[in-house]
Amino acid sequence: MNRTLTLALVCLCAAGTAQATQPESPSAKATAVANQFPPPPAPPTAGTAGAQSAAPVQATAYGNNGGGPSAATASGPSAPAENGVAPLPPLSPPTSAKQAENILVPLAPDEIIKLRIMLENMRKANAYHPVRTVPKTRDTTADLSPGAPIPIARMLPGEMSTLVFIDGLGNPWPLAAPPRVSDQRSFDVDWLKDSASVVISPLSSYEDGNLAVILRGLATPIMIKLVTGEPDSNNKSREVDYRLDIRVPGRAPGAPTGVAGPERVALYDTVLQGFLDGLPPKEAHELKVRGGAPTRTQVWQLDGAVYVRTAADFQSAFEQTMAASDGTRVYRLAPTPYVTLSEGGQPLVLELDIE
Repeated sequence: MNRTLTLALVCLCAAGTAQATQPESPSAKATAVANQFPPPPAPPTAGTAGAQSAAPVQATAYGNNGGGPSAATASGPSAPAENGVAPLPPLSPPTSAKQAENILVPLAPDEIIKLRIMLENMRKANAYHPVRTVPKTRDTTADLSPGAPIPIARMLPGEMSTLVFIDGLGNPWPLAAPPRVSDQRSFDVDWLKDSASVVISPLSSYEDGNLAVILRGLATPIMIKLVTGEPDSNNKSREVDYRLDIRVPGRAPGAPTGVAGPERVALYDTVLQGFLDGLPPKEAHELKVRGGAPTRTQVWQLDGAVYVRTAADFQSAFEQTMAASDGTRVYRLAPTPYVTLSEGGQPLVLELDIE
């Protein structure tokens, strides 16, 4: 029995010795090297080994090219080199003056100029309007008869238009109730109570609508067409009625009696309308006036008649007249070398250079 155990122990010892002396396979050795951390440095090749042995060691401020100790690190230990390359030294922190300069003046002058130019270009782009506004002040007459054309108010978004309702003599005709607009999403209408003026602000381009106005003492409503642009138009500018005087036939309630009777009040005379708007016919010839004419007084001659446009009281005889809401009137009279006006209660005699 003891002999059998002795032989078994001898066999086990012989097997362990044979396994210990067996050489390691290349694959197992490569796996062991790959799993090693940190990895060992790569062995130098024949060319690089000879060059490194022949080149002298040059010390620098950051270390030496040969991998040995340098004068810069002689006073203390340095970070270990990786793959034969010494690490860079830490960056020096900025000074207080440099930090203050970066806070106060973070941009260079040319960068600031470039940003200002970009800002100006952005403002120009935001303020650009494809259609420019040509402001106008004019007046028109509302014909209340059946089949008559409807007055048109020309508007643009961003511009307010004021409608002023007057009678044949230029007296304001107040509204009896707030006006009504067809589309409140496209037009904002504001009316001051007991006044004859309506302020309209269009909210959208190329939208049409209409306005219904009830005047005090007048049973027939006044209808106004509101236009904000023509979609099929390619014009770069558009005339906008900043103020539109709408003349209504008749006399406003409580208005003073004028110097002219109803038969001499022109409502639908296009020639007088042109003179009143400051747009006389091309054939009209402006006359020279002597005697100190009041401001805003002009005289023309056309087709054997004299036309006087003034805001002063007219004392001479005339044939027909037309008035605006600001008190300006146009008179048509027979040719005469003298015209009498009144301003501030003082009579003024004007001498006309009649041709």
